[in-house]
Amino acid sequence: MSGPGEATKAYLEYLDKEMTIMGILSTFCVAAAALVVDRVASAEKDSLFHSLAGTHPFQVFLGAGLLMGAGLFFYLQRSRLAHFYGSICMSVAEPDCTEWDTQRWLVEAYSWATWIKYRIAFLLLALTPVVFVHALYQTMRPAWPPLWGWEWGNIAAITIGILIHTTVYSTYRYSNHPYRSFSARTFLRDWRNRKNPPSGSLPRNPRR
Repeated sequence: MSGPGEATKAYLEYLDKEMTIMGILSTFCVAAAALVVDRVASAEKDSLFHSLAGTHPFQVFLGAGLLMGAGLFFYLQRSRLAHFYGSICMSVAEPDCTEWDTQRWLVEAYSWATWIKYRIAFLLLALTPVVFVHALYQTMRPAWPPLWGWEWGNIAAITIGILIHTTVYSTYRYSNHPYRSFSARTFLRDWRNRKNPPSGSLPRNPRR
């Protein structure tokens, strides 16, 4: 890249592609939730979907709700990226009209914290098959004991894992290697200072 102008333009193109991806993911989640509700609500008698609706309606609608929630957070992530896109453009066109200069907007847009809503969406999306698989198992094998330990164990493991991941990446949002930067002795102090970017160049790793 020949200079800051070219670098900023390239990053704006990257944000535009990411916004497109978030829009596709959001649409997919909403369409999948609508398909599940439609198939269950309109299922013929003696079909698997009819049995599923009759015996485990809560789990069916919980799974559909998780899909809708994932779609919402993918959309919110897209909106956040669009905010950064517009702010970077404005900081170039009218520097006095924005809170930060272009360099600071780039730092914030490229921080790990920018992707928190994406991680929440991924959490909800990852929980969906756990709920659906257990509901299908109970419907297809009603005489077998329910695997509540398996279901709730997976839900707890996925939730705790992503929450820990999000906390570390939010605390060390400007680090190229957040887990290497983590220290139990300084974590609380680092958490309080998490919004203060260090001086120096931009982080270089992809932000998901």
